[in-house]
Amino acid sequence: MPNECPLLTIAVPTYNRERMLEPLLADLIDQIGGDARVELLVSDNASPDGTAGVVRHFLDQGVAIRYIRNETNLGADRNILQCFLEATGNYVWLFSDDDFLQPGTVQRILAVIAEREYDILCLRAFGFKGEYPGPKPFKPKRDLEFVSPARLARHVHVNLSFISGVIVNRARIVSLPHRPFESLVGTNLVQLGPYYSAFNHHRRSLLIRDPLLAARGYDGNSYALYHVFGTNFAGITRDWLESKSTQRAILNGTLRVYFTFWLLQNRKSIVSAAQEDPHAVLRKAFGSNPLYWIFDYPIWTMPLPLAKAWYLAVRAFNKAERIRLNLW
Repeated sequence: MPNECPLLTIAVPTYNRERMLEPLLADLIDQIGGDARVELLVSDNASPDGTAGVVRHFLDQGVAIRYIRNETNLGADRNILQCFLEATGNYVWLFSDDDFLQPGTVQRILAVIAEREYDILCLRAFGFKGEYPGPKPFKPKRDLEFVSPARLARHVHVNLSFISGVIVNRARIVSLPHRPFESLVGTNLVQLGPYYSAFNHHRRSLLIRDPLLAARGYDGNSYALYHVFGTNFAGITRDWLESKSTQRAILNGTLRVYFTFWLLQNRKSIVSAAQEDPHAVLRKAFGSNPLYWIFDYPIWTMPLPLAKAWYLAVRAFNKAERIRLNLW
């Protein structure tokens, strides 16, 4: 029916990324294959490069793309939020302009959400650096369905901030009470507004454990990592999520997995923490949580050889916990 809403909007916020955007759009268009259930939306944040030409190339070929070009650069948060607000699909999949999909992913997602309604779906990724290496073979795993948001949060924790890895039920969120998403503009995490609103009204969610995404590695130097994922992420999680158990699951997983890795990268000088004092930021955000002092603080303060050994011990502990709790 021409007046029906699409089942899924894939929305790509972009800025000055023509070289990365072109192969992504080509892949998405190939996977969508003209399926009317999918809306493809590109929100261009006034890119000064050839982004407009890339999109125009596909439009001239008759490809259905909703192209929004902002008159000025609104900033990343406002562009991401615009993608959510402009989407017309029942579900919205915000997708980073430098990530890729494994073959058949779009049709697999459509089959899942056409069969059963979910509030939120989370996907796994494999990482790459440099040029996209192409599809990666994997051994299929069973999808996991949850009625407990805290249980899902133990699996995904900080990965809820990864826009390509989350699909959210837009139609349900906008029909229910929620806080103004605009209040998160400036945090680098505006996407958490819709996602956490879905958690607050949670009925059923799905974790797709197969690595269907290829995510370009982050070098740790683009922004103040500890401020964004310490101060901002912790503050938003505590302020927006109504369930204390879900809060704990997200923040504890972030301390045990995410910050242990980045602190060691800083210690090894693989990335720079010159713009921040990691301990000062994290102590303020997590100082009341014993896990910070057990897992993270030693990596920052021990002599480097001991810090490396401590990190390996933490990884072994996390692996044992994943096995015990049947995570991943």
